[in-house]
Amino acid sequence: MEFGVANGKRLLLDAYVPTDGTSQRPAVVLIHGGGFRAGDKASFEPEARKLVERKGWVAFSVNYRLDEPAAFPAEVEDVQAAVSWIRANARDYRVDPKRIGALGESAGAHLAAMLAVVGEGDRTTGSRIEAAVSWSGPMDLTALARERGDSWAVPLMGCSLSACPDAFARFSPITHVDGTDAPLSLITSTNEIVPMSQTEAMASRIEDEQGTTQIQRLEGTRHALDYRDEVWNPTVVFLERFIDPPARTSIGTVVFALTVLVVVAAAGVAVVNRRRPNRVERPIVGISPQ
Repeated sequence: MEFGVANGKRLLLDAYVPTDGTSQRPAVVLIHGGGFRAGDKASFEPEARKLVERKGWVAFSVNYRLDEPAAFPAEVEDVQAAVSWIRANARDYRVDPKRIGALGESAGAHLAAMLAVVGEGDRTTGSRIEAAVSWSGPMDLTALARERGDSWAVPLMGCSLSACPDAFARFSPITHVDGTDAPLSLITSTNEIVPMSQTEAMASRIEDEQGTTQIQRLEGTRHALDYRDEVWNPTVVFLERFIDPPARTSIGTVVFALTVLVVVAAAGVAVVNRRRPNRVERPIVGISPQ
């Protein structure tokens, strides 16, 4: 399916849609990795099918531009375009446009994090999302450029860190964090190719801004799809909390019901309450890693 055209190139996605029911459902945008130079949307097909078959959600696995020298910020623009396209065509796919999340691995995790943090305010319009999960995503391109040097930085950005430091900062998720961002789950191995310091710095920045995040640390050197099976359940739990939460009975309603039962039992008479109890919402907090 084509969701856009950029520099004469078609931008494609695969849509995985449940066949049962007609109600609006949450959607998850799946973003593949590959160092911003390789990879394909098909790598997330197993996860897409699980989301459809086990959760009843809609999954969109997307491609983005890879073969243009120094393409940044093309990749960011492409995944933003995909979210906007999904929202604009939500009715055709039975998607609730207010319940869109993202999952990315490696380079795709960077892009998922960018979707979570770029922009301010309402997360139910445009290219904003409600939650994201990063599997081994780089969060601070400036720090990586310092560690890896121009041989890594120049092919990605088209310039060295010393020549265009603003560009490295602008396309780093850690730069954009504010209190209106989507909750972000960060999963990384302790000794993998993406340093744990990237994850820890991002989580610290989110916490400083009173945002919602969690870290899951895995022992060893596995990177992104290498640990996909181990982290699948906590990934879904995190997304579910923010794009498909279970129906809740408010604390006020529960307290009121218990009070009525006590009064009725004590007095032996029917009690009629004509005033609706106030609804008390519990604050949203991060989930402990599983």
